[in-house]
Amino acid sequence: MKLKKGVVLILACCFLSGCWDKVEIDRRSFISTIAVDTGKDIGDEEKFKEIRSNEVFKEEDFKKLNVTFGFPDISELGPQKGSTAKEQIVTTEAFSMQDSVTRLASKMSRSVYTGHSKLLILSDQIMEYPETVKEVFDFLERQPDINRMMLVVIAKGKAEDFVNFQPSMEKNIESYISGLMESGISNFNVLPTRMNDVLISSYKNKNAIIPTIEFDKVDKNKLIISGVALIKDYKLDGYLTPSEDASLEILRGKIKGGKEVILKEGHPIELQITGIKRNISLVDDANPQKLKFTIDVLLEGQLKGYYIDSDIFSEGEIEKIQDNFNDVIERKCEKVARIIQEQHTIDAIGLKEYVEKFRPGLYKRIKNNWEEVYKNANIDVTVSTKARRLGITK
Repeated sequence: MKLKKGVVLILACCFLSGCWDKVEIDRRSFISTIAVDTGKDIGDEEKFKEIRSNEVFKEEDFKKLNVTFGFPDISELGPQKGSTAKEQIVTTEAFSMQDSVTRLASKMSRSVYTGHSKLLILSDQIMEYPETVKEVFDFLERQPDINRMMLVVIAKGKAEDFVNFQPSMEKNIESYISGLMESGISNFNVLPTRMNDVLISSYKNKNAIIPTIEFDKVDKNKLIISGVALIKDYKLDGYLTPSEDASLEILRGKIKGGKEVILKEGHPIELQITGIKRNISLVDDANPQKLKFTIDVLLEGQLKGYYIDSDIFSEGEIEKIQDNFNDVIERKCEKVARIIQEQHTIDAIGLKEYVEKFRPGLYKRIKNNWEEVYKNANIDVTVSTKARRLGITK
């Protein structure tokens, strides 16, 4: 009897359930790129606060955001046509991100779907308005079909201009930026940043590090990744060059490639980084207002370069070269540590997380004054370089 009831229940589930929101694939517009710029009324942020919640408000009269959506022309996709297509672009003026999606839907003959979005471009102008940035981030977090693993970049200039940019090697900006970062992850100084990482870092530490893109100052038809933007309290606080970001990623223990170069007797020697281990230690907490941290870094890599008449295998030569790299990398890392500590007061290294996790008692005493404690902390960097491979030799 129980078996019969079970069979009936299973059959009922099969016949009574289904895709209530089913939309045929050829009736969808798959958004791949989202670019957010300031709207013409963004300067009226303070005026919006004066409008009471029980007042009639016509959002169509206020254009706070200018949002550009890019989506592939699906007529160019197929087994015989390739996996990428030129992007079609629609720009909307809106009061909010949700309003922009609604306005986009009113301009489209197909259902809008953002679950395949791969690139979010935020203009540097929008990052000057932290209250609006909070609204944008809140929308991105709450929207159920937004791809939280899409790449995030900050554009120096109008984000819309970058969506309209036509790369020479790709059909759209999304494929170009994604390919550039993904293919260069092992040897490029600037690491890709995902939206999920930005949201977590912003909510937890109120800061984030996001790659920046801009048009080459000499060749306007060339797009470059020019470093990273430092975001503090949802506002743009400054920039780091690719070289400075490489040193920061070493301090964070996240670098997955890249190189360091020294000169020996006028000849370049390059260390191609292949691995890293990083350890943070709190070596002195006698004065909670003057903490002393040590960051120990072990870098592994392959030596390249030098010149043909040299003998890199002579007694002690490799050790001397490793010591030279240690000195150079230590100075570069300590310089960047001072920049983010003194000029921006952004704890991008993770010292707060270390104290909170391993010294909870100390953290309870200083957490309300952490920014000042961090600014006054002493950060020493020790680097140990190991050349594991020297290339093909005679």
